[in-house]
Amino acid sequence: MNNSIYGQKNLKMKLKKIREERHYTQEYIAKKLGISIRAYSKIERGETQLTINRLKEISTILNVSPFELLSDEIAKTVPEKQQLIDNEKELTIIESFPIKQHYEETITLLKDQIETLKKIIEKMSF
Repeated sequence: MNNSIYGQKNLKMKLKKIREERHYTQEYIAKKLGISIRAYSKIERGETQLTINRLKEISTILNVSPFELLSDEIAKTVPEKQQLIDNEKELTIIESFPIKQHYEETITLLKDQIETLKKIIEKMSF
């Protein structure tokens, strides 16, 4: 799995909306990211595939969580309540993320292998 973010249509709209709400220019964001204005503009237009690391950098600059940028709507709540919403979204995303299922299956498989190895060791001890 690569490090890219999917569903960039909503994301690019949110990036622009939040940036404008904060009264930040594309030049300001680009400078903070250490990239050209043109490169940042391409991110906002969805012409450049956004990596998870870049998403984290942008969310830090905009002072929002990456999950808020990825969610379907921008919550407009007080900061304390927003943190609770962000935590809940994070748990929901983690719970539904396919890698969690993969890890659970791997753990089950490893437990089975441990039990099999224990039985082999027991038989060898006699």
